[in-house]
Amino acid sequence: MPQNLHFLLTFFFISFIGYCQTSLIGQIVDSQSEEPLPFVNIGLVDQNQGTVSDEEGFFEFEIDPEKYRQSILRFSMIGFKSKTFLLEDFLKKNIFIIPLEEETTELDEVILTTKRTEFQTKILGNKTTSKLIYAAFSTNRLGNEMGFVVKRRKRPMILKKFNISIVENDYGKVRFRLNFYAVENGFPTNSLLDENIIIETEVTSGIVTEDLTPYEIVLDEDFFVSIEWIEDLGPGKLFFSGGFFGSPLIAREVSQGSWSKLGSANVGMNVEVSY
Repeated sequence: MPQNLHFLLTFFFISFIGYCQTSLIGQIVDSQSEEPLPFVNIGLVDQNQGTVSDEEGFFEFEIDPEKYRQSILRFSMIGFKSKTFLLEDFLKKNIFIIPLEEETTELDEVILTTKRTEFQTKILGNKTTSKLIYAAFSTNRLGNEMGFVVKRRKRPMILKKFNISIVENDYGKVRFRLNFYAVENGFPTNSLLDENIIIETEVTSGIVTEDLTPYEIVLDEDFFVSIEWIEDLGPGKLFFSGGFFGSPLIAREVSQGSWSKLGSANVGMNVEVSY
């Protein structure tokens, strides 16, 4: 074989191995009812490789099994116990159905002991409704999430409303998940919710408001509030009002990914609280 041809074949072989991908495919169900679980977060912890299950609990995403074989694969959903696997073991077992057990542990409850009849109401976060400066999810990958930290007040905060300003939406109906997390060292940690909050809107331009009073959320600590991309709607535009002052944006690319601060940029979203 001519030397140059041998080199060419070797190059193609190495390239094929280097870009070898494996699709992780499965369905997540309730371990008791065996009903599918929608919008479950699936991914490799802190590796920015992940996705969200669809309404029938199905999921699919590609990974490099050699690069990530020692990574932790996590399945998590509010109200259910998380399930983790070493990726290498998960691939060997060839698992398709992943059952999750309902979480019975209750979140710490904040007791309001004050006898005050008048509360101060305040909007915390970014109030911009600019149509000249706009922002969007950093990618269209499922589980892409962005939000900001809210500092605690002198008294417990009763969460009343969540607001977000949309500049342009040409998808029609869109749904995203609203999340609240505890904060440690300036970054989100564990969820503070015991049920999903799904925001659904067909607003093409304007303010979208979610009433939080039915969830009876009372917090006496710093917390992180975010919106999460949970549906693949194909090509389209979804832009939010943006700015460069106020609470800085913190985001992650996909489910179970690592969080990072995005400079001084922010998105026009905020929470109304009483305390």
